[in-house]
Amino acid sequence: MLFAIVSCSRLDNVRNKLWVATIGVFSTGLAVLFSFGMLLLFNVTFFMTVSTTPFLVLGIGINDMFIMISCWQKTKVCDDVADRLADTYEKAIISMSITTLTDILALYLGYSSPFLSIQNFCIYSGTTILLSFVYNIVFLGAFFALNGRREANNRHWFTCAKIPEQRPPTQSQWYGVFCVGGAYNHDTGTEEELPMSTFFLKIYGPFLTLKWTKAFVVVLYAVYFGLSVYGCFILTEDFDLRR
Repeated sequence: MLFAIVSCSRLDNVRNKLWVATIGVFSTGLAVLFSFGMLLLFNVTFFMTVSTTPFLVLGIGINDMFIMISCWQKTKVCDDVADRLADTYEKAIISMSITTLTDILALYLGYSSPFLSIQNFCIYSGTTILLSFVYNIVFLGAFFALNGRREANNRHWFTCAKIPEQRPPTQSQWYGVFCVGGAYNHDTGTEEELPMSTFFLKIYGPFLTLKWTKAFVVVLYAVYFGLSVYGCFILTEDFDLRR
């Protein structure tokens, strides 16, 4: 949770997404609380295997939050908040929906297991992932709108006071660090690219398109696939029901 929050922080005092990340983690926690409370109310037995569900759902819920933040940063800064949020959902919802749907289907299909502990784990996990998706598009989306209004008015991420985009000549360097923000790429109209995004866009992406790189990836995957098939043939099952 700490990593998820810190990794969304920015040096820019307006574009900082620290509160968005915090609410994203909190949104996933609400989904876990709601799901567990609802299923316990319906007398669905809580096994120890179910205790791992919050960790599983936390990873999936935070992944959706990262997708939404990434899509938000690609919208036009000068656009209306409602338009920015609409563009964010348009770009993010397909990835979020497919991920959630495949996870839910896999877990609910696991309900066919003959073991009750596994059945209940699948019920708890599948239901929590579904509710996490709902909370992300409703609860977290609402906070995106509030945060977007703050950014549109060029307000500080912590104090919510209006701050200048450029440091006044009469102010010190420390004032520029703590009391200035709101810069963006005026050529594209979007927020500044993060170093990680720049690395994949300008270095790693072009590297993968080289002929020798593509040939090496194909050979490497063929070896990996062959070893995987071989491993399946020598796999032995050692399962004692008495344990």
